[in-house]
Amino acid sequence: MAILNQPFQGQLGDILKNELTLNYKSFTIFSAFAKNSGVLRLKKSIEKFSVSGGRIRAFIGIDLDGTSYEALLNLFYLCDELYVIHSENFSTTYHSKIYLLENSKKAWCAVGSNNLTGGGLWTNFESCSIQTYGLPDEKSELEAIYSVIDKYTDPSYLCSAKIRTIEDIDTLLNANYISKEADQKMDAARKRINQKGKQKRNHLFGTEKISIPTIVSVQTFRTTFAGVKEPDKDLNVAPDPAFTNEQFWFEMRKSTGGSRNILDLSKLGQIEAGTVAGTPYEYSDPKRMYGGIKFFGIDPEDISREKNITINYLGKDYYPSTIKFAPNNGSWRIQLKGSPNDNSEELSKYGNRGDFVNKILVFEKINTDYYVLSLLDEWELDRIKLLSRVWARNGSGISSKAYGML
Repeated sequence: MAILNQPFQGQLGDILKNELTLNYKSFTIFSAFAKNSGVLRLKKSIEKFSVSGGRIRAFIGIDLDGTSYEALLNLFYLCDELYVIHSENFSTTYHSKIYLLENSKKAWCAVGSNNLTGGGLWTNFESCSIQTYGLPDEKSELEAIYSVIDKYTDPSYLCSAKIRTIEDIDTLLNANYISKEADQKMDAARKRINQKGKQKRNHLFGTEKISIPTIVSVQTFRTTFAGVKEPDKDLNVAPDPAFTNEQFWFEMRKSTGGSRNILDLSKLGQIEAGTVAGTPYEYSDPKRMYGGIKFFGIDPEDISREKNITINYLGKDYYPSTIKFAPNNGSWRIQLKGSPNDNSEELSKYGNRGDFVNKILVFEKINTDYYVLSLLDEWELDRIKLLSRVWARNGSGISSKAYGML
């Protein structure tokens, strides 16, 4: 295949997932932008590639707020080597998009416009050239790529930085080179609000309907591996069975539970601003909406239900976090716990040390049993309310905890 025009001749994300199952030994990524929507959809394929002996190296741009903090965290754990590229020259943007797979006999290379995002790899109109090369005879055809790898990996080159620790990514966040996906979503909402008065009244174009794959969760993988299939009673709460990038936020305050890792959820909430009309959270009373429990794919009235989910936090998958109804206080809750695959600290230990207390917890739904968690400071509550599609309170009083949908 010489030229791929996505989505008409396929989607690069699906092609990459297939190529990663073949007998390549190295995978090199150049991408101007990286978001969890792309990284997490390739995660399982990359992990399997790594387990089979493959090495992964990525060169990611951090310009134009196109790369998220969470995406870099996940890439850090997926890659053998991770670099970020940036020039302090205002007029210069790192904009490369190259995906290179190699072994001793063959190379496969895609060069085009596809970023490491859900849009870039699946849903956007994109174009790229895909070529294969016989090695070592055609190695010279790839010299231009090898030379830029040498450039970016040279410690003396000041526009490239190797990410050696999580603290390096935190430094980028604290210096405002990157931002969290919740902040990026709020910025997008702000722009949407500002542009509302300029929106066209009549549409002059049609809509291209493009599918995007859901992500197999760690829970599904483990139950299948063990030979036991957990009954699937999840509600189809998303308007589209594909990933919809739904994000709900919850005010934590002091938290409950000895480990300070329990987030209270609600069956219903009192709407303070916005509307849920036409969404799965619409309730018979227009002044109310279904609570956070439905966001996690559970019927609010099915109080006998208990569900374990996987939470991706700071680049690691933690399983199981348990959602269940607490009869003593008559409310739903989620226990933020579970172990990562590398046997490091459990998620509950972050609660023990107070990381979740007085924070806003933002969950991004990947599918109904896999969520990405990020934290915002409590002082951002007014901002996130203003930029939410809808927000409500768990109870009728003004002191009730707030939650909403970005």
